[in-house]
Amino acid sequence: MARRETALQAAQGRLMELIGTQFQPGDKLPNERELADLLEVSRATVREVLGQLAGEGVVKRTWGIGTFVNEPEGRVVPVSVGDVTALRDRITASGHRPDLQDATVSRVACPGDCAQVLGLAAGAPVWRIDRLFTVDGVPAVWLRDHLPLSVSGRDLDPSGLVSIDLDLFEFLAGATGTAVRRAEIEFSAVLADELLTERLGVPGGHPLISATQIGYGTGDTALFHGHITVRTDVLTLRIVRGG
Repeated sequence: MARRETALQAAQGRLMELIGTQFQPGDKLPNERELADLLEVSRATVREVLGQLAGEGVVKRTWGIGTFVNEPEGRVVPVSVGDVTALRDRITASGHRPDLQDATVSRVACPGDCAQVLGLAAGAPVWRIDRLFTVDGVPAVWLRDHLPLSVSGRDLDPSGLVSIDLDLFEFLAGATGTAVRRAEIEFSAVLADELLTERLGVPGGHPLISATQIGYGTGDTALFHGHITVRTDVLTLRIVRGG
């Protein structure tokens, strides 16, 4: 399932790039056979990708006539949270440009909500990584992650995470020798307070999605504990379930 999902994401990313560079709103796309040849995928894959893009408002499909590019105004960027993949790559796969507007790494006392998850005493020193992602230049996602200072005897140095070129999952795999094999995410709806207004550039009381994320390596060993706050007027979160 993960391999198939990755192939679909890749095909969608290539099609979004094609739409963004060679077509204008209102233009008719090539038929499925021609798109399959251009993208070097099957017609079934093209059909599924077009169905996804139609559901997201990127294109409009008219039976017997064809598929047309929609106006971009009012669209939000769909991001899948159904697999363990870098946020940067999920945004890119949707045909949009991710960037880091701000990123800091600091050493702090472990907050109470993550100490038990990480198997640490309350107040024990941990790494805190704050990152503010933009999508096409618009503040979209604020992530605050906490990591232990060491995993399985290996000291962690997450300073490289201030660059968008290094993702948290990639860093942990290289630094600990253990990939993040499972991530648990719990969502809730919140209203922007003073801090979120400053970070995400939204007015006070603006509706947002907040999530707590725990990443696990081998077995039940937690590698990080984090909080995610998302502007749903910029990003939509899509969960794909299946066997």
